[in-house]
Amino acid sequence: MASPRRSKTSGASWRDVTVSPFILVQGGEDYIHTRVTDTIKTQLKQAEPDTEIHHLSAAEYQAGELQVLASPSLFGEKKLLVFDEMHKMTDAFLVDGLEYIQYQNPDVTFLGLHGGGNRGKRLLDVLKKSGQHIEAKPIKSDRDRMEFLQAEFREARRRIEPDAIRALADAIGQNLGELASSAQQLISDTQGTITEDIVEKYYGGRVQATAFKVADSALEGQLGPATALLRHALATGVQPVAITASFAMKARQVARAVDAQLSQGQLASALGMAPWQVQRVVATARHWTPVNIAGAIELIARADAEAKGQARDPAFAVERMVTKVAGMAGRH
Repeated sequence: MASPRRSKTSGASWRDVTVSPFILVQGGEDYIHTRVTDTIKTQLKQAEPDTEIHHLSAAEYQAGELQVLASPSLFGEKKLLVFDEMHKMTDAFLVDGLEYIQYQNPDVTFLGLHGGGNRGKRLLDVLKKSGQHIEAKPIKSDRDRMEFLQAEFREARRRIEPDAIRALADAIGQNLGELASSAQQLISDTQGTITEDIVEKYYGGRVQATAFKVADSALEGQLGPATALLRHALATGVQPVAITASFAMKARQVARAVDAQLSQGQLASALGMAPWQVQRVVATARHWTPVNIAGAIELIARADAEAKGQARDPAFAVERMVTKVAGMAGRH
């Protein structure tokens, strides 16, 4: 059975890639390089179990290798040639690649993995015109992470609640491999709709413990510890939006406790918290006045908006919030 082929396509999604004579993956996200390579290998092996697979580095390429590898095999087997490190390609690879495109073997799939930049631009331009061009851009925004996770669950035909997507993104961070792995674990280990409670059961401790510690320290006026905890949290993958969400929740609790004419038992009932949790909220509330906590909540809301896209540097916006909130604690 012949392997599937498709017509020339430029700017295709890595999720939709299919076998074709030329595929170029360009960009610095290694996870997408891996996913595309695995997808093409699987498709070829399903169509032709005897497909030959050769994986080489374009950075170590020597003249003539491509033509030898791409030559017709004795029994007509399909071939997959994977060339990684094309952003470091040798001059010989550039020359042989341009020649091969003119005299391609229809039984060969050429898969090039380029880490970004302009090295080999002539070859890249021809490859883009000749086959599929897949962009492998690293995820930089919170929206990108959310869309990536939504696509993972949609592809698996599993429903996940919006709050659960948010919780999972906050817990895992920006690493695409870890995001995909966590999604696949939930897909394989659970049934039915994936809820926030399910995500909390699997991954909640990764984000909440750290984010809430930052909020607790800042609201208690401990600027040094709060700043140190924040920087550690950001360095270990906790997202700025998770920090602002924790601050918002903690600040609202403190606002309810400031000058409250309620016993701790009544306050626990009103806040839906255990008595020991209320004790800490009440202790923190002693650092605040109604006016100051209202001002802190405004600061937190502004930082939350900035963390969700209104600021160029969400991490800086959150650190500024931590500094100001901690500085406001204790002012009467």
